[in-house]
Amino acid sequence: VLYEENAPVDEVVAGIRRIMTARHGDEDYTITTQQQMLDSLGSVLDVLTFAVAALGSISLLVGAVGIFTIMTIAVRERTSEIGLLRALGAERDQVLAFFLSEAVVLSLLGGLAGLAFGAGIAWLLGETVRQLPVSFSPLFMGLALGLSVVIGLVAGILPAVRAAGLDPVEALRAE
Repeated sequence: VLYEENAPVDEVVAGIRRIMTARHGDEDYTITTQQQMLDSLGSVLDVLTFAVAALGSISLLVGAVGIFTIMTIAVRERTSEIGLLRALGAERDQVLAFFLSEAVVLSLLGGLAGLAFGAGIAWLLGETVRQLPVSFSPLFMGLALGLSVVIGLVAGILPAVRAAGLDPVEALRAE
């Protein structure tokens, strides 16, 4: 039903209800206002937002575990190299920084790949469904990259600390 823009919605609904009850004799209909429909859509979108956030959190956790695993394997495979670096005078902080930077680079590459994949899907949706408003927010893209770097740092701390804490003599004997 179309009504004047400044008309009170409650009065319009009451008028429609009177007319419909007079015609039907009974209230065997449902009246839903545009605001009620928007509220329903908003709650559906809230559930979808929560689901996407939950899936994203799981993905971030899986990524962190992956980086942790890769870095742990890298430390084990390069134990003799770490020993050689330490024997040649590399400080613990330098070894720590080396492995942390490797974890950050891994996570940054993963974040860039994720952004490229997401942007590709968004572009494809925008091309397929022209009425769908698709936009890219540089702020959110930057936040996503920042979060991937933080996850790389957190996931790389323990392997980097292990690498920096290796005794040079024992590390050289490892192979």
